[in-house]
Amino acid sequence: MFHSFKNYLVEEDRAVYFGFGRMNPPTIGHGKVLDKLSQLAGSNPYRMYLSQSQDAKKNPLGYKEKIKISRKMFPRHARSIIMAPKLRNAMEIASALYKEGFVKVVMVVGQDRLREFDVLLNKYNGKKARHGFYNFQDIKVISAGQRDPDAEGVEGMSASKMRKAVMDDDYDSFRRGTPKELDDGDTTALFDAVRAGMKVKKKKEVTELWQIAPK
Repeated sequence: MFHSFKNYLVEEDRAVYFGFGRMNPPTIGHGKVLDKLSQLAGSNPYRMYLSQSQDAKKNPLGYKEKIKISRKMFPRHARSIIMAPKLRNAMEIASALYKEGFVKVVMVVGQDRLREFDVLLNKYNGKKARHGFYNFQDIKVISAGQRDPDAEGVEGMSASKMRKAVMDDDYDSFRRGTPKELDDGDTTALFDAVRAGMKVKKKKEVTELWQIAPK
């Protein structure tokens, strides 16, 4: 098919915006990051990739489980939450995006991780390594305008606060960290899934000595 000169100009200016996070579990804070990602991208495509780490302490949900619940929690962004099990870090993501034909890439991250990813992505631009190869005309790392909701600590709504709510068997606090788009049934299922992943027993499941031998 014949492409006009105008088509080539558009193709040569292709940019993609992306984010990468643990989202374990996803919270309303991650929803704000997705909103900002979409806003900054404008008419350009935007994508959110999730990490695949899993452990009982900080990553209780499995990869596919996170994708499924994230799409349900943030339906407006569902198509942009990408299932890509072969892409495990920001450099592998950048390599895949370069293969797709994008010539400019913008990574949107929490304010406290700006320098980390800016140095990392630019360091490997034009250099082949284990993650693959990419050679973008332009790489930018910009802030989502808030603290990273994957960060540890107590500021704002974060995944760590959600995990603590599960450990404390505090469903009400956990519920406040989920969007209204997620109904009570799905929120309860998420609460239970995080609890199972963290290997935390329900309080009613813990048998105390007086129940076994009252005397």
